[in-house]
Formats: sequence, structure tokens, C-alpha cells
Amino acid sequence: MKLVHTLLLFLRDDRRDEDVSMASKALRSLEKSGSKTVVVYNQGFWEREEAEDFLGRFDLDCVLIGSGENEGIVVGRQKCFEYIWQVLPDTEYISEIHMDMIFTENWDLPLINYLESTDEPVISCGIVDQNGAVSGLKQNLETLPADIEGLRECLNRWKRDLIIPGFTHPCIHKSNIMRAVGGYDARFMSGKQGFEDDSLLLGYYYYLGTKAGWKPKICCKSMVYHAVAGQRLTVSGNTAVNFSGLVKQYGLMGLKHLSELHTSQWHIDFFAENYKWL
Repeated sequence: MKLVHTLLLFLRDDRRDEDVSMASKALRSLEKSGSKTVVVYNQGFWEREEAEDFLGRFDLDCVLIGSGENEGIVVGRQKCFEYIWQVLPDTEYISEIHMDMIFTENWDLPLINYLESTDEPVISCGIVDQNGAVSGLKQNLETLPADIEGLRECLNRWKRDLIIPGFTHPCIHKSNIMRAVGGYDARFMSGKQGFEDDSLLLGYYYYLGTKAGWKPKICCKSMVYHAVAGQRLTVSGNTAVNFSGLVKQYGLMGLKHLSELHTSQWHIDFFAENYKWL
């Protein structure tokens, strides 16, 4: 199998209708992807039968795993990865997608084409967030269309034949390289969320060798709407726990390297300052 998507299905108890609507739009738009296989990790609050009924409404090949408990991003993603490695071992590429996304038709194909022609372990697509900011291009849209088709047309207009430094979600990983570095390690990333991407980026950085000076990249031939933490920011996440785990896993030099890997000024300043003072 060429590509399998991974998705964490999480519904906030106090905003369930909003989250169901958001997930429905994401999955409906995903139907026009090049790959329709999705490993879904149920993080609540639906029972398995309810979740299966919901996923069955879409023209996708969904595999549901997870007990319905919010075990956090690291555990959920890693369980998806491990399922793919064990049950679908011929999978070449694994995506990380979110419920607060809207996908354009065949958004995944330019990313796969790029990975097939390079030694890169992962590639991100360009995103437009809920504020109209276009990732990496330092431009903002004044308004975003409210309907899915209008939003898709807008995203298609913003596609560019550019590869730029940066990292976003959604992203697509080479399965064999991610398996070699271990994916997400819950022994260190034991909080619900925060810094898990950084741990994986460092794994790739060291896998490829510091001499190579690898940095993550964004392929602007693909553009996706991503609200960016529009849901998870409202949930307690233990980010401090994961930051502590990141330091335990990779040490202070890991923070130094992260300040060099990232392109966003917030990340550069955050990791540089913590490297200096910890």
C-alpha cells in the first residue's frame, strides 16, 4: 500500500456537536485524496459502535482502534503507526492528519512525488490557518470562504511550485525511516500533548546525520486548511511534562539543534533561550 492516513478522533464532551461537524467536513474532504485508507484512533467520547457508525458515512476505508479514552497525542499516533507497521507492513508512507482540516483533491500526491524523488524522511504541505495566514509565505488572506468548495478553490489558488523550510501538519512520513527512529516515544512524551513533533524531528535529524544539516521542508504544491490547534488548545495537555521529557530524551544539545531546525521565530527563541538557561 502506498499511503495510509492516521487520525485521532476526539470529541469534547461540552462541544460535541461542533466537533462532529468539524470532523465530518474533514472526512468528507478527505474522500478526494489519492489514498482513502485511514487508521483512526478513538480518543472519546463515543463508544466503538457509535464511532464506527459515524466513520461508515464516508467513502473511506477506515480502521478504528483505541478504547475511547483520551490517552493523548503521542499514544494515539504511536498506536496508529504500530498498527500500520504490524498489519499493513508494505505501507510506504504514513500521514498525520487532524479533524480541523479541509483537504483539496489529491492533496497527498505532490507530497508523495516529492518524497519519492528525494532522501527526505518527511514532507509537510502548505497550510492556511483559521486566521487566513499562509504558512511559510508570510502572507495573509483578508477573508476565508465559509463553504468547503469555496475554501478548496481558495487553497488551489495559493498552490506554488516551491519547496521552503518549515514544518506543519498535515505531513507525510516515509514509513521505514519513521519506524527506524521509533516514532513517538511515550516513555518521554508522557503528557497529553506538546513537543511530540520536535522529538520526531530530532530523531530524523540524527538519523540523517548532523553533518548533512537536514531541515524539515514544506511543499507548497499542496495546500490544506488547518485551523491549527483549534480544538486541542481547549484541552489540558501537560505540555510542561512533554518538554521535560524532550530534554531527558535529547538533552540540551537537542534544544540547540531544534532552535536551528525550526523557522518560526517563536520556536527559535523558545529553544535557544531554554538551551542557554537550563
